[in-house]
Amino acid sequence: MELADEREEVKVIHPVDFAELMEKAGLDKTMVIDVREPWEYESNSGHVPKSLLIPMMSIPDKLDEIRKHKDKHIGLICHSGERSYYACQYLMENGIKNVYSIDGGMIKWSRFGLDLEFSGE
Repeated sequence: MELADEREEVKVIHPVDFAELMEKAGLDKTMVIDVREPWEYESNSGHVPKSLLIPMMSIPDKLDEIRKHKDKHIGLICHSGERSYYACQYLMENGIKNVYSIDGGMIKWSRFGLDLEFSGE
């Protein structure tokens, strides 16, 4: 007898849709976690304003910090959407359910002209 896979499907959200959710719900109900490496976050491609940098490999060490925000809509973003997808899976497996992988990552976020912040600003 095979057991059904009980893992929940990762919610993938278009960058424009997450930006609209952030605008409507406000920063007290939403947040962005950038799972790129520090050099990527600080690069000239920019990052989402007010985003929290937690590189993907540091997520397990930061679970308690992330759990403090479990009642918020948490968007995870990376360069292209792959790392954020896997980070969402990990968080969901560890009881943090209200997470979204931002589709296409910073590539798509930038392509749609959404707000960017640059290190040193």
